[in-house]
Amino acid sequence: MQENFVIAISAVPGGGKTTLVKKTAGLLEATTLFFDDYASVSEYPKDIIQWMNDGADLNEWKTPVFAKDVAALKRGERIIHPVANDTIESNEFIVIEDPIGRGRNEMTELIDFMVLIDTPLDIALARRLLRNIEKYYRCKAEERLEKATKEELIEYPIESVSKELNRYLSEYRAIYLAFQEQMSSYCDLILDGGLPSDELANQLVAAAMEKRK
Repeated sequence: MQENFVIAISAVPGGGKTTLVKKTAGLLEATTLFFDDYASVSEYPKDIIQWMNDGADLNEWKTPVFAKDVAALKRGERIIHPVANDTIESNEFIVIEDPIGRGRNEMTELIDFMVLIDTPLDIALARRLLRNIEKYYRCKAEERLEKATKEELIEYPIESVSKELNRYLSEYRAIYLAFQEQMSSYCDLILDGGLPSDELANQLVAAAMEKRK
């Protein structure tokens, strides 16, 4: 009996992983699983810069519970979501958000088709900043909607933007470039992250269906 087909989607932060997972799953009527939902039961390098300087061993990203759940879904078994605590049913296609995917040993044999979204770093940076700004506005509006002044609601802390941009220029840009180069060697398909997400989902599904044959 053929096992379910696991598709892993990778990208830099802000690269469009979550959107593409959801759109692809919609086209395939697939089960989805998200790497970040397992953060509390996983082990990651504490200092990314030091980790890079030490050789960037991807096996230092240890996600045993995530790997166990992906394996169960691949076998056709249901699992319990680690955060929402609800039941996740398996389907023929399992689409997972996993930045590292086959790059670590515990996931190598579980992934049937791995995709890298090669998103221009300026687009990814803009998305992260916008996401943080929107989150800030939402929190302020929800917590102080009645008391906040107009100025308080429209002013996003400049120091937050400045800090993120400086960190990006001094450290993270080089990390993201190295990440994209390294991940490309593990992938079956590289997508142009500058294209609309619907187009990317269609390209991904066509390639995955061809591989599934």
